[in-house]
Amino acid sequence: MRVRAQRESGAVARAGGRARADETSRSWWMRADHPLPLQLRRSQDGPVRIVAASASTVLTGFRDPAEVASDLELLRVHGLEDVISVLRRPDQGEALLYALGLIFATGRAAQISLARRVAAAAAECTGNPALHRLLGVARHHPDDPGLLVTTFLHENLLAPGDVLDVSPGAVHGLLAGRALHVAAARGRPITVGLSLEPVPTQEVLQRIAPRVGPGRLVPGVLRGGVLRFPPLEDVDLVQVVGEASMSMGTAADVIALDEAGWVDAGGRVAVQAGDTVPVPAGQVQVGSRGRMVLVSATVPDGARVGVSLEV
Repeated sequence: MRVRAQRESGAVARAGGRARADETSRSWWMRADHPLPLQLRRSQDGPVRIVAASASTVLTGFRDPAEVASDLELLRVHGLEDVISVLRRPDQGEALLYALGLIFATGRAAQISLARRVAAAAAECTGNPALHRLLGVARHHPDDPGLLVTTFLHENLLAPGDVLDVSPGAVHGLLAGRALHVAAARGRPITVGLSLEPVPTQEVLQRIAPRVGPGRLVPGVLRGGVLRFPPLEDVDLVQVVGEASMSMGTAADVIALDEAGWVDAGGRVAVQAGDTVPVPAGQVQVGSRGRMVLVSATVPDGARVGVSLEV
């Protein structure tokens, strides 16, 4: 069997720079030693699930725009008056879209100036969680209009093993921690701030889903050390806590999530944390002091094959 070490990405590859990661990958790592870029998945790329390998913080899901307006009002920053005003419109989706449009519609110089004024003002505001978070992000992205976008989003705290669903059109970003991302395909997400890449305002406003509410944790069903999750389009996701023997209906990637482990599909192979072992369909045994993740595709006709637990 072949062990594959996956590169943990802390940045988005830039056009004209190094090659992008494989857009067809079903799983990839992200590690946030500092806040990573805010992103938006296109509808054709489908949803993504974020599996926390360590205690992680993910920004996703819009807050009540009236609450965001109250937070921004505390800053007393010139240039935010119109943003605050539209955030108080009765239609929450309309309020969010108009406010984001105002933030990104200005030129780059104006965006940098506003971001700097906002960061300076946030340092004078104490006791407000959203502004305190903004100030922390500003230490790494002091000139970025994405600073304001962070105040629009819920902070989702994930424990190791937690699985968070992120739908297409949902702005999201890994603020801290290390997490495996699982989807039908990695795709090419749109940058929405906290990056050197310019924000494509019109495309963002056309594709964004302005739903209010925090991100949704995906519940799993635990049986015999195997935690099974509802299918994600044509991808199955399973976690193993401890050891388990399973019959795989299709080929799968076995990933050591948070601790070193082993996999046996005809010969035992050690797997370091973060590494991936591809295994064929059939009988497979896995084990770890922590968690192992199995990511597999469904059969071509769309029938759900899943994973059978040997008892």
